[in-house]
Amino acid sequence: RAGETLLVLGAGGGVATTAVLLAAAVGARVYVTSSSEDKIAAARQLGAAGGVRYDRPDWHKAAKELVGGRGFDVVLDSVGTWADALRALRPGGRLIVLGASRAELAALDVRRFYFGQFDLLGTTMGSPRDFAQLLRLLDDHDVPPPVVDRVFPLDRAADAHRYLESGRGFGKIVLDIGM
Repeated sequence: RAGETLLVLGAGGGVATTAVLLAAAVGARVYVTSSSEDKIAAARQLGAAGGVRYDRPDWHKAAKELVGGRGFDVVLDSVGTWADALRALRPGGRLIVLGASRAELAALDVRRFYFGQFDLLGTTMGSPRDFAQLLRLLDDHDVPPPVVDRVFPLDRAADAHRYLESGRGFGKIVLDIGM
């Protein structure tokens, strides 16, 4: 939403880069976490206001400092670190979980969750209604196309997967079935 602060975890992924583009287009103040300064700089080119390295043990504190220490209105977690992501939220903030590439189970301090009065939203691909809203958003705002890092022919799917697992990419990794 316009005017809200959003922290997108794992800025190099295809979902995360698209989230930065969409949120910046609607007027959110977007920040990112990443494994490298280069990816944070690339996210800035997409509309992010800044970011922090998630490989520091206190990344959530550094992230909160980007927004004056109060925490973020929304944290978008597509990497599966949502128990740590709660530390970056402001009281009453929203955590949106849409992936779990790092772990399928997360430990949760329930007291931290309810004393923080956080909202938790888990989602997969969305509903037809969500898709219609996304199309309206694209019609109403000047949203650049998704970032495509590399395109692999289908017969090189194993290479594409290795590249994805390497963490070197920034944006979508596409398999082209027509190549």
